[in-house]
Amino acid sequence: MDDVVKEFVIESRENLDQLDLDIVALERDPSQKEVLARVFRAVHTLKGTCGFFGFARLERLTHAGETLLGRLRDGDLALNAEMTTALLSFGDAVRAILGDVETLGTD
Repeated sequence: MDDVVKEFVIESRENLDQLDLDIVALERDPSQKEVLARVFRAVHTLKGTCGFFGFARLERLTHAGETLLGRLRDGDLALNAEMTTALLSFGDAVRAILGDVETLGTD
């Protein structure tokens, strides 16, 4: 695996660890706009980097996550237990695809 892609995988996993913590924090207090903004930025950055590397499957997944987070950020939706579970599952799915990138070099 290319060193740049390896660094992408490592950094993405670190960001996903923080994302999990932030989602749990938002579950406790959904009014934390700065936390929601941080989650959105992390997913947005991940999506953009996937596009750069041509990881189309991962890009589609992160685009869906970004869309949900954008609607939460804009106040179109209110975070509830089902969305929290979905966002945590989203993180797990991204990790699984990152595993493919790490072992296969592609998503």
